[in-house]
Amino acid sequence: MRKWIASVLAVAMGLFLFTPAAAPYQGTVTIALTDEPLTMDPHRETDFIGTMVWPWVTDRLVTTQLGTGKIVPWLAEKVERLDAKRIKMTLRKDAKFFDGSPVTSEAVQYSIGRILDPEMKSRQRSLWNTFDRVEILDERTFILHNKVPDNGLLNRFLNWGQILSPKTRTMDSAVVSRTPLGSGPYMVKELVKGQRTVFEANPGWWGNSQYPDRPKTVVLRRIQEASTRIKALETGEVDVITGVPHHLVPEIKKHAGLEASAVPAVRILFMGFFTRFGGPFGDVKVRQAVNHAIDAEKIQKTLLGGYADVFHQLLHPWSYAGYNPGKRWYGFDPAKARQLMKEAGYENGFPAEFITTNGRYPADRETCEAVAGMLREIKVQTTCSALAFPLFRKTFTAYQNEQKKGAAMYYMGWGNGSGESGLVLRGSTSCKGSFSGHCFPDLEEAIEKAATTAEPKEQQAAFERVTDLMKEKATHKIMFKIHDIFGFNKRVDFKPRHDEQLHAWEIVVK
Repeated sequence: MRKWIASVLAVAMGLFLFTPAAAPYQGTVTIALTDEPLTMDPHRETDFIGTMVWPWVTDRLVTTQLGTGKIVPWLAEKVERLDAKRIKMTLRKDAKFFDGSPVTSEAVQYSIGRILDPEMKSRQRSLWNTFDRVEILDERTFILHNKVPDNGLLNRFLNWGQILSPKTRTMDSAVVSRTPLGSGPYMVKELVKGQRTVFEANPGWWGNSQYPDRPKTVVLRRIQEASTRIKALETGEVDVITGVPHHLVPEIKKHAGLEASAVPAVRILFMGFFTRFGGPFGDVKVRQAVNHAIDAEKIQKTLLGGYADVFHQLLHPWSYAGYNPGKRWYGFDPAKARQLMKEAGYENGFPAEFITTNGRYPADRETCEAVAGMLREIKVQTTCSALAFPLFRKTFTAYQNEQKKGAAMYYMGWGNGSGESGLVLRGSTSCKGSFSGHCFPDLEEAIEKAATTAEPKEQQAAFERVTDLMKEKATHKIMFKIHDIFGFNKRVDFKPRHDEQLHAWEIVVK
């Protein structure tokens, strides 16, 4: 569990002296991602590529230290937990938006209010259900109020709630979606949808003196095919790439000027079952049988090349509460799987649909195909349907809404880069979760109790109880916590992060 130390997070003022136009930053770095943000407006979508790129332009109140994952102040220079329902923050006095206007408490109130505005139709709105209001104390100081105890609020600001200027209230939404008026280290200079976005260093950024060697220009390119990204790295078209398949690491390392680096990350891959309309997967013994029929270690060693950890819960080590390294999920036991199928009355098996994404997560299609083969050994008659993400989402929703019925399973991942325990469990496991195929009222109640428990030790125990309930009900087959693999040119100093973030200002051009 993340501990509050003296309930205050602060950074010495001298570390962030404001530097005007004289800019030491230099050079250009080109970064190739697997996709691009759906929009540069940081308040509309729940897009994990967006959460990676939005902070380049629109500052967050807090961030995490590279290497440790510890939450530290960022746009807010001082953070004080008053209690489980209130956090007091003080903004940096040298923080300015691109037009030179100061970043104020009003801007924080406006930015969060923008997400909560029903007319905005933000997909992030549901993430803030427990949030109440921003109380402004003065121009730079404010208190964040929750409706109920919520120890995960600070973590939420790691991915969401970036600060925009209130002047965007009168700007055309199309302009904000391309060139938001933020206070971050970079400004959008050019955006060609589907091709590239060019960012230029902000000469008025408060952190210029802390990152004097950051790139002057950052070019973001969308290259969806892994082999194409690697070719672009080899030819010098790009300097940093993400989403390197494990079997292509040697291809990168054979070049003297290139390097590949992997870091244990936050994304957890798992299977789930659609059970809201009953059917075979409505029987817990069938779900347990599926769990025991899958040899996760074999897949980890072969299809993932060891670049993953066999995992046993949906909460990772950087979660603010609930992670317990001693937890164990169901292991590979084919004899037990066959016995459970017999006890459930499905000794002769049954047909089932099995869906996954195609290329969104490491070896997602290949893993799905391997699991389908393992399940046929217990006579679950299935083949893998690997779908483009929009079609996967559409099919998933059809089963959730009971527009489609019949035995069905899914394989997917959840990143939870912010480490917000309540968010991942509500989204993947609760009755109204956006990616939950089941509804167990007692489990729903346990999740809400854990997420709104104020005392840290009690909350840790409550979240662990949720994990135990999930195992009892065999809600999922939890598979792996993956390692993120990056490739980069040695002309830059690049250190990968574990939290699905890529801070362009941390890169140094040698």
